[in-house]
Amino acid sequence: MSQRIAIIDYSSGNLHSVYKKLCQLKVHGVVCQTAKDLHVADKIILPGIGHFGAAMNFLQGSGLLEALQYEVMTNEKPVLGICLGMQRMAKKSEEAPGYTGLGWVDAEVIRFNHRQPHIFRTPHAGWNTLTIKKKDSCIRQIDNDDEFYFSHSYHLISAESSIIVAETDYEYSFISVFRSNSLFGVQFHPEKSHTAGEKVLKNFLEF
Repeated sequence: MSQRIAIIDYSSGNLHSVYKKLCQLKVHGVVCQTAKDLHVADKIILPGIGHFGAAMNFLQGSGLLEALQYEVMTNEKPVLGICLGMQRMAKKSEEAPGYTGLGWVDAEVIRFNHRQPHIFRTPHAGWNTLTIKKKDSCIRQIDNDDEFYFSHSYHLISAESSIIVAETDYEYSFISVFRSNSLFGVQFHPEKSHTAGEKVLKNFLEF
């Protein structure tokens, strides 16, 4: 039986691009709008794009937040967080002071603070590579010269150095891939990153 991948709908994410890419990979993606959709899924994707606070508000109001916490923290279903989806796994974000994130990793989200903002503009938008810090199944077959598409103004910082799989340089290094048990986070958009991005998605699907 093929996997069922729940793509969390929080009314702002880039879920249709993710859904389309899963279809191309011949994987059963389900846009998840109810707790029932989540319970029958094998794995979960938190798509990117949107606002940290607005997404957390939507999850709380829709009833998905409690179900999501149960499926991830109790049932330990694998999760892939993409861009803002990755950031929501942290405890908090400078984008939305006063809001609480999912809190799955000991991390927070900060805005880029460049010494040369005329050169390193915010948002960071375009293609960039990864500096691989350690081997992990989530980046299997990925090389240092593979390029990925980024579009973000904020990035993760973590007190848990052990979860950092790869970093990316944009005047300074930031976390671009993390792995914590069954939690996977990527700051780039694999669904828009052609062959390299497909490798990352396939690695998650094969986990």
